[in-house]
Amino acid sequence: MFLSIQGEGKRAGSLSFFIRTNHCNLRCKFSSGNLCDTPYTSWFPDNKDNLGIIPISEIVKAYSVNPPPNVVITGGEPGMYGEKLIDLCNELRKVNPGIHITLETNGTYPGKYLESFDLISVSPKLASSVPIDTSHRESHERQRINPDALKQINSLHRLGLVDVQWKFVYTGVSDVGEIKQFQILSGFRNSDVYLMPEGITGNELELKRMETAETAIRHGWNYTDRLHIMIWGNKRGV
Repeated sequence: MFLSIQGEGKRAGSLSFFIRTNHCNLRCKFSSGNLCDTPYTSWFPDNKDNLGIIPISEIVKAYSVNPPPNVVITGGEPGMYGEKLIDLCNELRKVNPGIHITLETNGTYPGKYLESFDLISVSPKLASSVPIDTSHRESHERQRINPDALKQINSLHRLGLVDVQWKFVYTGVSDVGEIKQFQILSGFRNSDVYLMPEGITGNELELKRMETAETAIRHGWNYTDRLHIMIWGNKRGV
């Protein structure tokens, strides 16, 4: 748990209380050689300060000290905790009824819990995330797309029950066709897509920033940067 600013997507820059869950069903490794930006929740899970070890009551107590208007539940993959997230959101709203809660997810776990959030920031994993040279390749490839979960998320959005942004990590032009296939599968609109450069350092982001932005413009999508990395670098707890 930590207080910082949201670094990505449509709410970038907003003061937020982050709750990071532990463990993930995927093992992202990009062509650059980078693992996901939180390997301590997936590749090398560390249970310290992660939902699943800390009781909900302690999380709510920590939030209550000086509650900001925004909470972000991120991971790892929070969807692995399913119904527990309903309880967590309900308890947080008892402290601050006007709270805005964002779920950051890879979009592989459908369920009733998805209705508990104000914004679902779903980041489906493209083929560029497959850890080709590792023992996790088959498992990652098998699990990285769940049509039922993606369609549920889009349906909740169309019904006006949640806000949604579809955030894709951009590694190169080969990602474009796959993003459009996700769009056909799920039915989301161009205006809900956010393209984000792949990178875990300021220098890596700088190298991909212009191409990513120009690709977003060309296809009618939005661009998002990674403000927390630009400000603090690839540090834990920011």
